[in-house]
Amino acid sequence: MKSLNDIRLAQLAGSLYLLLIPMGIFGIMYIPEFVHVAGDAAKTFTNLTDHETVIRFSVLCAFAIQVIQLFLVVALYYLLRPYGAVAALFMLLFTLVSVPIAMLNELSNVAALLIIRSDGLSGLFSSEQIQATALFLLQLHEQGIMIAHIFWGLWLIPMGYLVYRSGFLPKTIGVLLVIAGVGYCVDTLTFFAFATDEYLIAQYTFLGEVLLPITLLWQAFKARRLR
Repeated sequence: MKSLNDIRLAQLAGSLYLLLIPMGIFGIMYIPEFVHVAGDAAKTFTNLTDHETVIRFSVLCAFAIQVIQLFLVVALYYLLRPYGAVAALFMLLFTLVSVPIAMLNELSNVAALLIIRSDGLSGLFSSEQIQATALFLLQLHEQGIMIAHIFWGLWLIPMGYLVYRSGFLPKTIGVLLVIAGVGYCVDTLTFFAFATDEYLIAQYTFLGEVLLPITLLWQAFKARRLR
């Protein structure tokens, strides 16, 4: 990574990737799990009603994540393409598939929020039916996340390969990225095969995704000092 363009791409990619981490934890993991109480439609409905603003912010956060993801993958594509054009293309394509899935999936949350504000439904359905519908929509959102989950894993595998071959990034990070990608894919398979989230492993295999942006920023910083 010697050219000024590569340094800028590394800085951009590192910054965007770091930004995704807290946003992903808040918008995709913490808030949905906080609101959705498994098997308890009444409690889930109460959470929706009491924390509507926070949930709306989580939807916006999820949208922002996908937009950032687009800019991130483009930056990584141009930065890593010299080390494998086909792998870089697959990295790009897997991301382009995941973005519309993840964004459209937020419609389930939006619909759940519409239910709690709909006066017309209260005259047609009982409160128990409305609460059960809201719970169903949140469960549908969880299923949709797991569909996008596999593509969040698939894009990491060619990325890990490219990082491994790059020469200016540690090969260990490339290996860790591939492991993280496999973890996401395995999670999707076990989730739908066994209808449970008890076997999810991606929460233990994500280290490469944390080390990559930090290393990119560090390498860009060193390269600028040497210019």
